[in-house]
Amino acid sequence: MNTQIYLDNINKAAKLIQEADYILVGAGAGLSATGGLNYGDSQLFKKWFPKLSEFDIDTIGEAISFYWNVDDSHRRSFWAYWANHINKIRYESPALKPYLELFEVLKNKNHFIITTNVDGQFIKAGFNKENIFAPQGDYGLFQCDKPCSDELYDNKVFVDKMIVNMDTDKFEVLEQDIPYCPKCGSYMSKNLRVDDTFVEAPHMIKQKDYTDFVNNSMDGKLVLIELGVGFNTPGIIRWPFERITMKHPDAVLIRLNMDYPEVDKQIIHKSLCFDTDIMDIITDIKNMQYK
Repeated sequence: MNTQIYLDNINKAAKLIQEADYILVGAGAGLSATGGLNYGDSQLFKKWFPKLSEFDIDTIGEAISFYWNVDDSHRRSFWAYWANHINKIRYESPALKPYLELFEVLKNKNHFIITTNVDGQFIKAGFNKENIFAPQGDYGLFQCDKPCSDELYDNKVFVDKMIVNMDTDKFEVLEQDIPYCPKCGSYMSKNLRVDDTFVEAPHMIKQKDYTDFVNNSMDGKLVLIELGVGFNTPGIIRWPFERITMKHPDAVLIRLNMDYPEVDKQIIHKSLCFDTDIMDIITDIKNMQYK
């Protein structure tokens, strides 16, 4: 895309957002990655987890796969990884620039957010949690691994305890620091959508708000802003956003995606697509709005 076409599209996007009655945001991993939380960044991984480089693990993405499942043979090292992963991403990482810039773009607009991200960045950037539907879980929460109930537990105290007491040479937490469910005594687990044990009910309460927002938008101008959503879970945001755009009488889809910017051919005339850095695009839209 040449510079003039890019600037014209930025101007169009800013104008569409300014004139919209409703703005629906869909955010995937690409939004956090453009702000620095890139699970494929080997340098970031080496900085955060130097010990794990000895195990021929090179990225956060590889580490997640390596430590995805747990059993008694490696439970202490499993929690050593996840306590540090959660602490770095959910607690130590500040609000990232693309989220802060997006907040400036949308703060005075009627908006709702659906995200597959579990890192809490929207809350850190100042967005109202009442306007966020996060169906995939939250790094800041634990659940019973059975589960024995739909209760979720803030996990910072558990995470801090595991990290403070862990054996860094062996990369293991203490046996007594492994978190247990306070209701039934079984192990705790991450509150992430992994299988049918995922405690989704507290998150899915927001599904009605999401549906209502879309339905209410039918009487006005709707702009859908899709940010860094690929094909890991396209059925949550990517495909529904295309269907909404197709069926809505006055909707435009703004898709920001460096790898997969294309849209269904049936909605090309109702879409604006960008394939450059997401953070730069959001910043340029914000700057255009404030000209």
